[in-house]
Amino acid sequence: MSWFHPVEEHQVGAILGYQDEYPGTRYLIAFADGESYVCVYFTSYESENGGEVGVEMYDPEYDEFYVVSFDIVGVIANGNWRYNDTLSVDYRDFPVKITDVDTGATIYPESATTR
Repeated sequence: MSWFHPVEEHQVGAILGYQDEYPGTRYLIAFADGESYVCVYFTSYESENGGEVGVEMYDPEYDEFYVVSFDIVGVIANGNWRYNDTLSVDYRDFPVKITDVDTGATIYPESATTR
């Protein structure tokens, strides 16, 4: 897969690879501020920041990236990252840790327990 940013391979790529190998996984997703959720994978897609705060395609701040979207099935510590019952992350706002709720395997940051 071709990534827009090198870091996406270790973030988005880790989730997509794990999801392919273990469909139906429940993920514990934790952010640096303590906010955390139990989620299931919904989809992933390419996105861009065109239209955000006046950014247009010709601007140097224009950016393309991959997004992973999850359905929230449990709230551990609520906060501002969620949107209703969904959670979408990309390289710009990636969680600090993602684990498999049932096995304890660390998906991100990638570790020996991932595969």
